Amino acid sequence: MLRHGLSTRTTSTQKFCRSARLVFENSSENHQFLCILYASVHLASRPCRMIRLPFSSCHRIQSLQVSSTNALYAKSQTRLIRTVPLLSSWTVDTFRQESFVPQIPAAFTLPEDSLPQAITKWFVHDGGKGSDPTSKSLRLSELNSSFWQAHGHSIVPLEITTATSCGELHATFNRIDAPLDILLSHMERNSGGKDSTQSIYLAQHDLRDLPQSLKDDLPIPYLVKHAGKGDLYSSSLWLGRPPTYTPLHRDPNPNLFMQLAGTKIVRLLRPEIGDAVFNHAINLLRQPKTGQQILSDHHSRSASFRGEEMMMGRERSILHDLVWGDPSNTNDNGSILQHIQEARLGLGQVLFIPKGWWHSVKGVGDGVTASANWWFR
Repeated sequence: MLRHGLSTRTTSTQKFCRSARLVFENSSENHQFLCILYASVHLASRPCRMIRLPFSSCHRIQSLQVSSTNALYAKSQTRLIRTVPLLSSWTVDTFRQESFVPQIPAAFTLPEDSLPQAITKWFVHDGGKGSDPTSKSLRLSELNSSFWQAHGHSIVPLEITTATSCGELHATFNRIDAPLDILLSHMERNSGGKDSTQSIYLAQHDLRDLPQSLKDDLPIPYLVKHAGKGDLYSSSLWLGRPPTYTPLHRDPNPNLFMQLAGTKIVRLLRPEIGDAVFNHAINLLRQPKTGQQILSDHHSRSASFRGEEMMMGRERSILHDLVWGDPSNTNDNGSILQHIQEARLGLGQVLFIPKGWWHSVKGVGDGVTASANWWFR
């Protein structure tokens, strides 16, 4: 972030700022852009978060050609996004100390003897093309058809998204309660990576509403029962074929998210950063055309979980581009990317999302993707 002033607390940071300014003022425009990008990342973990630059230099940066900034951001996006830290072990004491009490996101892989039966009973897992067969996180997963046949009449909440010839902004989105058979038939028809204009996704189905035999296969995790008060607020099952997507939102309770099949990527933002990003998206919605400002003042609006307004039209597009997109004329999200933490979850891997942390989720790859989560205190 640029400011017309200098705030420093340490000698090393002062030296860095002076050096950065000298390099900046004697560089080409493209090199200047890289200096700013590096400075913002370097100072993100330092007491000093501002760098002194002449006003004319700031103006030149804002005037850089989009074609060059897009390429530079695309190359830098991976460097900017940090990986969610791994727990040193998955015991209750470690989880409390390293993640639950300090409210820090953390990921870990369940040992083989702690995997729920749902992983092996509900799905069939193969290595997939080009994957390491010894790594369960890379396995290609498919439905165990013979198992699911007995549960086809169960009523579940389904999200149906239908693409149109007018583009993604005009796609239709509907929620219905329907027999599970509708989803199973759709997934069977679209196996093998076949393209489809229609997506059907079982989203946020309360685990307590599952048949008892399915609940027995997916018990409440030990950490949920013992890390906090043992108070389970709610739970959900998610099932479909990639690409699946949940837009940026926050939860009112801590969330333990477990991957049962396939792969999902979760991007997270601290509460105060997520608040600013979400309110910036709302401001963009109120404008005739999207602007170039990154963060804006807060405005009151619900951040309800998976509201329909988030799942289609311009709001879906804006939220997605701010968190997942490469910068462009309407999506200068470089300053957002450096605040994002990311977890890539495969079979048997778990992510803890603290209360109030904003997050967005994508199902990626081939095969089936399935997840379960528990909101608890």
